Amino acid sequence: MIQYLILSLLLLTTASCDPAGSSSDASAEAAAATTTVILVRHAEKAAGEDPELTAAGTERAKRLQLMLSEADLAAVYSTDTRRTQATAGPTAQDHGLDIQTYDASGLPALAKNLVRSHAGRTVLVVGHSNTTPDLLTELVGPGATVTIDAEDFGTIYVVSARRSGRGEFLHLRY
Repeated sequence: MIQYLILSLLLLTTASCDPAGSSSDASAEAAAATTTVILVRHAEKAAGEDPELTAAGTERAKRLQLMLSEADLAAVYSTDTRRTQATAGPTAQDHGLDIQTYDASGLPALAKNLVRSHAGRTVLVVGHSNTTPDLLTELVGPGATVTIDAEDFGTIYVVSARRSGRGEFLHLRY
């Protein structure tokens, strides 16, 4: 419960920093805006090549959807695997958004696109144990080194990303 409160407060704080109502130059405002990027690894998966989610994974995807139901999401991103698409699906559907597929081999470009295209907004990105930490580093800067264990499906990072490449993040469990 405390994690839901922390996430809600962080999202509200970020939303209150949105410069959309300001009368100064819009491009300067967008450049200075903080983008909130919610990073998760896919939920529990079955065995095999490009597996589906297990029953526990499906429940975790629903829990993510519930956790983010009040967030003002601008976009949902996922790799093209079944497990990431199924993890992102309930949240995207709940917000009336299509899942935007990204190439996990192009994380630097993805990070720049997220901050540029969604300045001042909130987005969800579903990835893998070997890509989510790398994307976090791209968004926050070189000092942010994290790992996700192969059996850890409940990690969530809430990243406050800036165009400068310097940001901050909060590590939660769901």
